[in-house]
Amino acid sequence: MSATPPPGTQPHTQPPLSQPCSSTSSTSEIQASCDPEKGDVEKCDIESGIQRRGTDTSIFSRFTRAMTGLSSNSKSEDEDIGQQPEDIDYHPMGYPRLGAFINSDENFLMCRRYGLLHTRVMLYRQDELRELEEKLLGLDAEDEDENPRMLNSRVRDDRRENQERRKLILEIDEKLKEYDDCVLRARAMAQLPLTSDRNYKSVSSYVTNNGPLVCKESSTFTDRRQDFVALVDPKEGSWFDGAIEDLLTVMPSPLARLVFSDPAQRRSTRDGTVYLYSKLRIDYFARILIALLAVGLLMAPVVVLFLHEESGGIKIAIVLLFTLFFAGALSVFTKAKRHEVFAATAAYCAVLVVFLGNFQ
Repeated sequence: MSATPPPGTQPHTQPPLSQPCSSTSSTSEIQASCDPEKGDVEKCDIESGIQRRGTDTSIFSRFTRAMTGLSSNSKSEDEDIGQQPEDIDYHPMGYPRLGAFINSDENFLMCRRYGLLHTRVMLYRQDELRELEEKLLGLDAEDEDENPRMLNSRVRDDRRENQERRKLILEIDEKLKEYDDCVLRARAMAQLPLTSDRNYKSVSSYVTNNGPLVCKESSTFTDRRQDFVALVDPKEGSWFDGAIEDLLTVMPSPLARLVFSDPAQRRSTRDGTVYLYSKLRIDYFARILIALLAVGLLMAPVVVLFLHEESGGIKIAIVLLFTLFFAGALSVFTKAKRHEVFAATAAYCAVLVVFLGNFQ
């Protein structure tokens, strides 16, 4: 609970006295009481001093409240929670609120692939075509023996009374459209990346803890882990961003929310178990850490080799150790391909070797 600074109070002033000034008063008191204009000036100075002290207190209080996560208008912000359609608490409990929760963060955008059902439908359509294929090959073999002229002219074959081959080919065409559509849809779903364990646990825990769905329907989110796919491709270093978010949960919640959450995310829900962080702010923070790591990997071996007069074997071991660190960091923190990792590591090692050669 934040305390607000007391409002500036006006000093109590007596109205001008009509009687003569008392001889027992001090000189300044006599001048102030006998000179109304000077008394007004001193009163203004007192009021301005009170206002300045109030302003200083207000600035300090705002800074203190900002560092502790408390705001002078926290009551109004709390009243604004769930007032916008983008907020989670704006929607009633059930599928509406679950949909708002999943939509609140791109990491939560996931769905079931239904890979088994796609495969079953594809197999069914495939066998339908196998059956039609056998019929067509049977007609071809029959005409080859009895009426081969029907095989070298489509027009002649279409003039047949029953038009059996034409009807069969048109049916095959319709089945092929259904089969191709099924295959392409299954292929598109299969290419979606599996959702990470961290993101899946976030959604499944929300469903389990808040109970927006009945038990039977909520089992979709708890019993089919390997069938869930992410709708957004994981960006470079997404695991590192996720590790930062996990680290933020063990920090004081008000401070973490103040720095890494925007006002809309803080306003979204009153649920104390839901932490929404700005992807942009997390990304900036991750970039700063990676930049510091890159500078450290470049400068640390140079400093070590420059300051210590070690033997040649130890210096080579230092170069090897930091080269391994560099290759590992490049592989972990970026999506560099194998040949790119190899080229960058070779260049890094060459720089260290040249520096080492200059100090031999």
